[in-house]
Amino acid sequence: MQLIHEILGPPLYRLTAQETQDVLLAADDLHGFFVDVDLDTPRTLIFTGVRSLHAHLRSTEGGYLEVLGHRQQPTGGYYLGRVRLTPPAQDGSLSFSGYTCEYPKAGEIWRRWASAEPVTYGEWAGYPDSYHESWLHVVQNAWFTADRQGKLGGTSEVVALDGGRITTKAGLYCALGEAVNGPGGYFGSNLDALYDCLRSSRAEPLFRVQWADFATSRRALGVQYMTSPLSIFDEFRVGVTRG
Repeated sequence: MQLIHEILGPPLYRLTAQETQDVLLAADDLHGFFVDVDLDTPRTLIFTGVRSLHAHLRSTEGGYLEVLGHRQQPTGGYYLGRVRLTPPAQDGSLSFSGYTCEYPKAGEIWRRWASAEPVTYGEWAGYPDSYHESWLHVVQNAWFTADRQGKLGGTSEVVALDGGRITTKAGLYCALGEAVNGPGGYFGSNLDALYDCLRSSRAEPLFRVQWADFATSRRALGVQYMTSPLSIFDEFRVGVTRG
């Protein structure tokens, strides 16, 4: 495969043809992909900071977008479907028509995850509430890109949740995922997924939940909603101690 326009520095994105695994391009940034609405029609997206470009391949019926870590390992990914790249503009940018991702802060969070500094406990809670859904999306996408399952991974007998940090529904699953599987860990992204994670962990020694400042979580999420995860825990005999 011939590549042109090589530029030093690690790219964040790599576009490949899924069927042949040919790399169409690598680029530093992608604009117009992470948006705050779920669009069901393609729109024009733009790659900037193009680091490498396939000399001949300009289209594919099965475009796949990889998000790369600091060692250039695939960290996340999105199936884009049909991709037709335009000729490069004078500034080196490339545009194409494709579908979008409905999590507007995910691009910013992916860049953080791609850095050499590992994600830390509770880091998600340092972001405004409007980031929580995007953070959870990145967690889930990265977890399954790494071919992991949403089950227990060396969890201690007690899982500690800080209810003072759980101010959104997405935040609940961010907190639970890292409590069970470490920083950046996944253990469900909604009630159905939580159920599936617990069900897939039946053969493992399950845990107890120590939920500190439970009242804050209940006020933020609502009494009616909070009954659902508690009922799921109860069904799988996961004890919950409320602090």
